[in-house]
Amino acid sequence: MSTPTPPPYDPPPQQYAAPGLSKDAALQKVKAPAVSLMIVAGITFVMQIFSIFASVLGISLMGAGDMSQFEGMEGMEWLAPMMSGTFSVISGIVVLAIAALIFFGAMKMKALESYGLAMTAAILSIIPCFSICCVGIPFGIWALVVLLNKEVKPAFG
Repeated sequence: MSTPTPPPYDPPPQQYAAPGLSKDAALQKVKAPAVSLMIVAGITFVMQIFSIFASVLGISLMGAGDMSQFEGMEGMEWLAPMMSGTFSVISGIVVLAIAALIFFGAMKMKALESYGLAMTAAILSIIPCFSICCVGIPFGIWALVVLLNKEVKPAFG
């Protein structure tokens, strides 16, 4: 009688973890820049609403016909109409839409849901005319640095 030979030992297959942080660690990394972008976008949105109402009501930094501010500055006559009237309302609506997009992208960034939209929000916030007085620039750069981190990117679903 022969004893049965045991089957050869097969080690369990190695499982390699995906490179990157855990979901919780990635959430902690993106939380602060995402909230910062949401705050800047919210303030920009509110200020643009006031700016649009001021333009509609005829209140602006420069009167459409008042060129006294430009005395001695030849070639600047084009600036006064751009600071009030239809152009101001249209540009205000565009900035409103972009501020809303930045806010939405920051919300997605905070939830690790849409990498492309989060990147779009960060890039748009760096453009000076889409946030209040260039305040969005450092927060947009911060968001980009976090989003381009090779450990954070895989956490997005």
